[in-house]
Formats: sequence, structure tokens, C-alpha cells
Amino acid sequence: MMYSLVRSLLFRLDPELAHDLTIYGLSALKGVLRLLAEGKKGKPVRAFGIEFAGPLGLAAGLDKNARIGSLWAAFGFGFVEVGTVTPRPQAGNPKPRLFRLPEREAIINRMGFNNEGMERVRERLLRDPRVVPIGINAGKNRDTPNDRAYEDYIAVMDRLYDLGDYFVVNVSSPNTVGLRDLQRGESLSRLLGEVYRWRRGKRPRKPVLLKLAPEIEGEALEEVARLCEGNDMDGVILTNTLKVEGGGLSGRPLFPISNRRIEEWRAVSSLPVVGVGGIFSLRDAEEKMGRGAVLTEVLTGFVYRGWDLFRTS
Repeated sequence: MMYSLVRSLLFRLDPELAHDLTIYGLSALKGVLRLLAEGKKGKPVRAFGIEFAGPLGLAAGLDKNARIGSLWAAFGFGFVEVGTVTPRPQAGNPKPRLFRLPEREAIINRMGFNNEGMERVRERLLRDPRVVPIGINAGKNRDTPNDRAYEDYIAVMDRLYDLGDYFVVNVSSPNTVGLRDLQRGESLSRLLGEVYRWRRGKRPRKPVLLKLAPEIEGEALEEVARLCEGNDMDGVILTNTLKVEGGGLSGRPLFPISNRRIEEWRAVSSLPVVGVGGIFSLRDAEEKMGRGAVLTEVLTGFVYRGWDLFRTS
């Protein structure tokens, strides 16, 4: 009920403006957030060799620049994924680029990996109190050609390696031209191979996951599974947004699609899955785990439900 009042005010604003005001407002309340976060007692979950404070985390995309970081735990999240982070800052796509679909409880975004770059993210994570684990979602700059994309992913992970609990190779956003070509065939094989070679010398070993699009299914999904297993990846995130006219669709319509992908993945691979897409309650998160996910993440559901999603079914 309380969040519905906040949402009614925020939803009167342009979506991106509402997002930015929320981030800046919370940044001014970090002391309060820390007290709330440290007072939370979730049900710990162990996955990827990490103890998470709970099975539901905040997905990448809300805190692109790690302004709030692990303090999102104040709302109930068991872990937080920041980013997508690229080596160099970039502005992203032209505005408007974020659209609400309230009647469908969905969002369309075409942000385009807008972020302040890995150095600014590093500065903020160095100051983070780390009350819950933090994942770092890595991407490539728009002007980096696909045959050199691995250099960007490795640059981000290498620069932030000491500050992330796990890392995500994001090749599935529909809002950067050509990015999804990296999900298939020789392109994915080379990318994962280069990441594998880079990781061999890193200590301590930290999990690296691959984030996939909901459109990857059937034989294509089996191929991805073989490449992940052959290159020592630790798991996958299923799924990113659904490509539609105008950008990527997230929210309620993605729930059954991501659920199917989780089941299909579990049928072809033993690598763990983080389930994302259409979660609007703890019961939704539990359903994804019942289908084979070891952890879950939410973004759009939090925009629509706020902290109420931790109390509703």
C-alpha cells in the first residue's frame, strides 16, 4: 500500500526522469539504507560458491553506475547486480528510450548500455559497505567491433575483479546494434574462449555467467550450453529482455517465456541458472526456482511493486 502512493507520484513523470530522481534520492539516504540493510535477516542461499543473503536479487539495469550498490539490500534483496558496465563511458541511445506499459505491467527500454564507465563504477564500489554480494554485469562499448568485443568484456572484469563477487558477460541486450550476434556460433566460441584464457591466471577464482536472450531456444540453446561447458563458464542468466519494436520488453509478459527457457536449459545442461523475467512476488521467484533456477533476479516487478513485492503473493 505504501509503495502504491510513491508509484502514483513517480508514474506521473517521464520514466527515465523518475528513475534518475529515485537513484539520486536514495543516494542521499545511504546512512538510513545501511541501517535498514544491516537489520534485514533473509534466508541465506549458497550458489556458485557464494553465500547470498537471499534467493532474490536486483537485476542489472536499475543501478547501472553502482550509486546505491549493496545498499539495495535495505528493501530485501539478497544480492545486487550492477551495470551494464562498459570500459569507457557512453551516452547510450537517443531519448526518449524508456516506456511504461502499465496495462501489461511491462516496460520497453532501448537504453543502449548508457553508463559512466568502469572507472567511475570502481570508485563507487571501493566505498560500498558490501552488506550483500555484488555482481558486475559487463558489456562492450558501441564502437568496439564484434571481433574485438572480448577485449571490452575482459577489460571490465579485470579492472573490477577485486570488487565483484561474480561477473556477467552480457551479450543479449537488444538495444546495441550487432550485440546479439555474439550469442551464436564462432562469435560466441571466440568470446568465451578468450574469457577462459584470461581466467586461468586469476586468483581467487570468481564465477562468470553468461546472460542470454529469451529468443535462444532449441538447437541454438544446446549449442550455447556446449560452448559454456567447454569454456568453463559457471552458469547462465535466463533471460534478458524480449526484442520488440522499439526496444526490449520486460515485465509480466516475459514470465512464462523465461520459465520455459529455464526448463529447456536444465534439460540440456547441468550448469546453474539464475532466473529473471516477470517476477512480481516471492511466489513468482519460488516458481522459477521450482523450475530449476538456483537464484532469481527482478527489475521491472520492483518498479511496479516496490518493496511490496517482498510481502505479496
